Amino acid sequence: MQAVLMPRSISSPETLLARHAPDAANCSHRCTPQGHADHQFVAMLNAYRASGGLGRTGEVLKMLKYHDESPVTKLANWILKRKVICFEWRSQTWLPWFQFHHADMRPQPELAPVFAELTPVFDPWELANWFAQPNPWLGNCTPADTLHVNPPGVLHAARADRFVAAG
Repeated sequence: MQAVLMPRSISSPETLLARHAPDAANCSHRCTPQGHADHQFVAMLNAYRASGGLGRTGEVLKMLKYHDESPVTKLANWILKRKVICFEWRSQTWLPWFQFHHADMRPQPELAPVFAELTPVFDPWELANWFAQPNPWLGNCTPADTLHVNPPGVLHAARADRFVAAG
């Protein structure tokens, strides 16, 4: 990854594909890792649309600079400590907007216990997908859409899915 803000451990959809479908590269049609990554990204872009969409690092920094004297340091700290959801696609870092307070761009405090449950078992791309996908523990609503109305429910879903992922 090329971005200064991002640690090398941030995964990509290619990493996810290689881990969960190692023989996908042997597909005889357009089932390439990059094609799959593009498809996954578009699906995630669409899934996050209802909760505010996705922003590139530069866009998030632009908003953050109105509230902090050192936005690069602040965002880099959040990313390194996994206090925000972010993932890389095509050498750019993307962050879902739902996770920030609109008034001051702080991460939503309800995310901290959810991250504590999921970051040990999910890489950044998987975490971003988890928040964007309908979840049966939440009545098939997405965690991103549910966090503001039912934080305890999202935490319960995270705990349940952590045990499924770790098992």
